[in-house]
Amino acid sequence: MILDKLHKNQVAGTGTVIWPLYMVFKERLILKKFDDIKIVHGTHNDFKQTIRHDMTENGLLCPMVIDEKDQLRNGNHRFKILKKQGDASLFYKAKSREEVNFFSRLNVLCWELHPDMTQLMIKLWQGKNKRYTEKVTHLFTENVKSVNPKQ
Repeated sequence: MILDKLHKNQVAGTGTVIWPLYMVFKERLILKKFDDIKIVHGTHNDFKQTIRHDMTENGLLCPMVIDEKDQLRNGNHRFKILKKQGDASLFYKAKSREEVNFFSRLNVLCWELHPDMTQLMIKLWQGKNKRYTEKVTHLFTENVKSVNPKQ
């Protein structure tokens, strides 16, 4: 299968970077070389083929998720496929278990909603997604400047 839908380009000092289509929480994105990521989970060939087919059709939809030790926590199948296509990608850097769970759930939701992402923020606060979102509300205001009202 040809993965020509991947968004990628050359970045000096890094090599070929593969860019996710949906980068919702930009404050938590970090560019990492694949060789610097530690794998902690195995892959299943059947699911890897499903992911490869989806990436052939859509490219890389969402950033993979790493923890503070640069251990891959979500996206093992994408990682194995992409490592053969480039040198680096953008990852969500989670600072807690709750953030790992949230970013993982966010990725599933993006995959389910693609290509119509108009309901993403609403769906994050509904059903089973709500319990993950409520634990990381700080992500929605991280590095957002506040305005002091005139008195």
